[in-house]
Amino acid sequence: MALDSKVRLGGVAATCLYDNKKTVVDRWEGGEPLYNTRFLTFATHYGFRPRACWPRRPQTKGKVERLFSYVELNLLNGRTFSTLEHLKQTTEAWLANTADVRVHRETGKRPIDAHAEEQAHLLKLPGTAYDTARVVYRVVDVEGMIAFESNSYSTPWRFVGRMLPVRVTEHELIVYDPASLEPVACHLLVPRQSKGEQRVEAAHRPTRNSQEQEEVLRERFRELGEPALRFLEGGLLRTHRDGKSQARKVLSFLSLYRRDDVLAAIERAVRYHAFSCHSLERILAVQTRPRPALECLNDQYRPSLTDDTPVGPRPTADYQELLEGPDDNDPPPQAGD
Repeated sequence: MALDSKVRLGGVAATCLYDNKKTVVDRWEGGEPLYNTRFLTFATHYGFRPRACWPRRPQTKGKVERLFSYVELNLLNGRTFSTLEHLKQTTEAWLANTADVRVHRETGKRPIDAHAEEQAHLLKLPGTAYDTARVVYRVVDVEGMIAFESNSYSTPWRFVGRMLPVRVTEHELIVYDPASLEPVACHLLVPRQSKGEQRVEAAHRPTRNSQEQEEVLRERFRELGEPALRFLEGGLLRTHRDGKSQARKVLSFLSLYRRDDVLAAIERAVRYHAFSCHSLERILAVQTRPRPALECLNDQYRPSLTDDTPVGPRPTADYQELLEGPDDNDPPPQAGD
């Protein structure tokens, strides 16, 4: 809705005042706000200057919140909406026939007329829309699946144990190869209210050709170094009938333990000729600790992985205002704010 309003208004205000919510301001230091980096990315994309209200000074916050009661009582009160599209259509009609053409009590103007006066002062919208997709990292489990919001999605099984970047749009979940950033899996997103569902593509499952399976496993263990390749070829595949299954389980340890810890355990297992998945698991249990849960499910926002429409860099002078402090006439925050 916020992005739709910018398009409807035909531009963006040069300066926007914000309260100190965490999505905008991380904290204050030395009398200046430290803005949320994701919010700054949004602000620099549209080119406006954010201005944070002084903490605990309601005089700087204006009367924006009072407008919500007008919307609640005049637009939403007594109405029901079957879909989001229905709400948008009703809102458009309400704006055109009621809200925009009434005379505002304080300004004495109709909002549609006041907007016409301000139109020339608005910043032009950029040529590309802001990318709102969420980017997270997920580790592929022993079944070749990644988890997102209590549901599972398949990836090519050769990525077992690897941490892959995942881009989540409104309707899709896209998994990328971390080396090339080429998409390797694309799924329709499971509805948010659903839990425990799986999205599986047959092409992602292990090949039935035993020789091809071994070659993929060799490539994965070769990436881990010479000791890991010896552990696979000189131990698992040579001495165990279920060697390929054990090899996949070993790769899955990379999702539970840090890479360096797994490699150290493999080197110890090779040194003592302990060529089995269970031996490696015991070594890991004794010598190290599993990854912290928050590290395994890293939800930090990442830059967009796509580069469909590159945007040229702006001059640094365009961003200078973002770094300027509040007006000198404003009182500083009180101690403890």
